[in-house]
Amino acid sequence: MTLRPSRRTVLKTGVVAAGATAAALARPELFRVAPAGAAARGRLVYVFLRGGADHLSAVVPYTESAYYDARPSIAIPAERVLPLDERFGFHPVMTGLHSLYGAGRLAVVVGTGNLAGDRSHFAAQDLCEYGATTRPSDAKGWLARYLTSTATASDSLFRGIAMMGTVPVSLRGANAIGIPGIRGFGLNLPMRPMATLLRDQYGGNLPVERIGVQALDASARISTVQGTTGANRTTRAFTDLANLLASNLGVEVAAVEITGWDTHHEMGTVDAGWMRDLLTGLDGHLAGFQAALDARGLRDVTTVVMTEFGRRVAENGSGGTDHGFGSLMMVMGDRAVGGVHGEWAGLAPSVIGARGDIVPTLDFIDVLSDCTRGVLGVTDPTRVFPGHTYRPVGVVA
Repeated sequence: MTLRPSRRTVLKTGVVAAGATAAALARPELFRVAPAGAAARGRLVYVFLRGGADHLSAVVPYTESAYYDARPSIAIPAERVLPLDERFGFHPVMTGLHSLYGAGRLAVVVGTGNLAGDRSHFAAQDLCEYGATTRPSDAKGWLARYLTSTATASDSLFRGIAMMGTVPVSLRGANAIGIPGIRGFGLNLPMRPMATLLRDQYGGNLPVERIGVQALDASARISTVQGTTGANRTTRAFTDLANLLASNLGVEVAAVEITGWDTHHEMGTVDAGWMRDLLTGLDGHLAGFQAALDARGLRDVTTVVMTEFGRRVAENGSGGTDHGFGSLMMVMGDRAVGGVHGEWAGLAPSVIGARGDIVPTLDFIDVLSDCTRGVLGVTDPTRVFPGHTYRPVGVVA
C-alpha cells in the first residue's frame, strides 16, 4: 500500500485551479510569465455597467427644461449638480469623479450608443463586448481580438484577465483567465503544504508533467500578490485588480463589471434611493481605483466605462425608467483628455421621438477605438474592430 496519490487523484481533488489547469493542458505556452522588468505598452481596464445605466441621472443636462418636464419626481435639481460645463453636471454624490474631472483626468462622453439599437440586455451586452453591431463571424470579443492580433511567443497567461468567475464576452476567443479573487485562485489554502508532493507528481518529462509544473508555477506566482477580503464583491475586484496591475504578471487588459443598473422602478430622489446608492458606489469604486493606481505609481493604466444601452428620457409610472437607447461613457486616467465629448442632440420631444430615447450621436466603437490606438498602441483599430469606419473622438491623448 502506498500513501502517494496518483496524478488522477490529484487532479480530481481540484487542488489546482480548474481554469488554470485546463488552459495549461490545452496551451502550455500560456503559463509563461512576464520577464522581470518587462516594458509594457499602456494598459486598459474595461468596466461594464450591466443593466443599462441611466445617462440622465449620472450626467445631468441641468440647463434643459425638457429634462425636468420629463422627470417630475426623479430629476436632479440644477442647483445640486456638480457642474462639468455649461450644459452638464454630475449627480452630487459623484465627488471623487468630479475631482478627477477637474484635474483633467476624466473624459465624459455623452450621447453614445451601439447603432444596432438592441434593447435586450443580453443581446446588447454581447454586441457591446464584441465591439460590433452584429455578431462577428469569429465570435471574438474586442479585447480578445486585441490580444490575438498582438500575441507573441512570450505572452503570459495573465495578459488578459477578468475580475470575475467567468471570462466575459469581451475577452472570449483569446488566452484570458477569470479571477474572482486573488485569495481564491490556485491552490486551496489547506492544500498549499502539499506543493512539494504535487511537484513530485509532475516531476517527469512527459508533456502533461511539464504542463502540471507550469500550472503550479502560475498558481505560485499569483499567490505572491496580496489579496483582499471584505463583504463587497466589487470593491474586492477593484482592489485585487490594482494589486495585480502593480505586480509583474504581465497584465495588459482587464475587465470588471458593476451590476444592478436596470432601474425600472423606484429610482428614488436626489437624496435617497436606488439611483443615489448606485452612483455612490460607482464613484467610490472608480475614484478609489484611480487613487489605488496613483498610490502604486501606475500612470500607464487607463479605464474606460460603458453600459449596454441607456434609459428613456421620461420617468415611468413606478418612478423608474425603461430601456432606452443613447447613453454615456467615461475614460479615466493620465491619458484621458478631460472634458465633455460628443455632440448632444437635446431632449426636446421633437428630437427624442415617440419612444423618448436619448439620440445617440456617437458610435461607442469610436471611443473604444480611441482607447485601442491611444492606450494599447494599435495603429490600425480595424484590426480590433473589423469592418468599422473609425472616426476619432479625441478622448485619449
